[in-house]
Parts: sequence; structure tokens; C-alpha cells
Amino acid sequence: MKVFHAFYDFVRRVDNFFGMLAMAFIILLACANVFMRYVVGKPWGWVEEVTVFTFVWLTMLGASAVIHVEGHCSIDVLVRRFPRNLQRSISIIGDLVVLITLCLLIWFGVVLTIKGQTKLTPILGIPYSYVDASIPVSCSLMLLYYGRMFWNSLRGKKNTTNLDDDAEESAQ
Repeated sequence: MKVFHAFYDFVRRVDNFFGMLAMAFIILLACANVFMRYVVGKPWGWVEEVTVFTFVWLTMLGASAVIHVEGHCSIDVLVRRFPRNLQRSISIIGDLVVLITLCLLIWFGVVLTIKGQTKLTPILGIPYSYVDASIPVSCSLMLLYYGRMFWNSLRGKKNTTNLDDDAEESAQ
């Protein structure tokens, strides 16, 4: 189990790092292009293309990060009125639906990524597969995070998002 926890923490840190890196890259690139447009008078034409693609990756990595911290909303007004055993059964069924959906997204994301190799971007000529790969990569991260939450839920353990660990590390 320690190996899984070490792997899980490593993946979580890499996921967070690349999300932050993508955000910083978008900001720096946009600022540089504003400078080139208004000060130099010669904007870079390729910046919008790269920014949009980076934003797609940022969005997908952000979605996996939100799953990790259990930040997605759910409406359980009706379910909370059911008996406790029925609530647990509905929760398990809902979790299984999410896990199956993530597996399907990974599968079809891989298919889309493979098909995107022949379609090129208009300015830089980059295959769309580099952008489409964000789907199976981020959905794999979501599957890892949600699978861990589901497993802990089945065992009756409270899910911890390691936010306290991150706060302790940044304080040191």
C-alpha cells in the first residue's frame, strides 16, 4: 500500500505542477504578445493557437485537480431523505457510473488522439493529437483520484485530499 500512496502522491504533485506551469505559460505568453503588439508593433500570429491549446490542457488538468479535492458539486436533496442504506447504495451506483464514464472517456479520447494525427493546426501545423491527448491523460488522472475516493468510501474511510499536507510543506 505504501508504494501506491507514494505513486499517488507523485502523480498528484506532477498533475498540480503541470497545471500551474500551463497557467503561468498562458499568462507570460499573453503578456509577451501584448508587448509585441502595442510596443513593437508586430504581434506573433501563432500565440492565439498555442494559448488555446494550452488552455485546453489547463482546463482538463484543472478538472482532475478538482476531483482530487472533491470540489465538484452534487445535488443530493432527494437522496438525503432516503434511509441510510439506500443512500449508500445510490452513492455506490453513482460512483460506478462515474468510473465507467471515465473509462469510456479514456477509450474514446485515445481513439480521438490517434485520429487527430492527420489533422494539423492552421498556423503552426501541429497535429491536433497533441491537444486531443489531454482527454485520455486527464481522464486517467480523474480515474485514479475518483477510484481512490470510491475505494475509501466502500471501506468506510473518510477521504483525505492531502491539502493539509500541502499547507504544511509550504509553511516549512
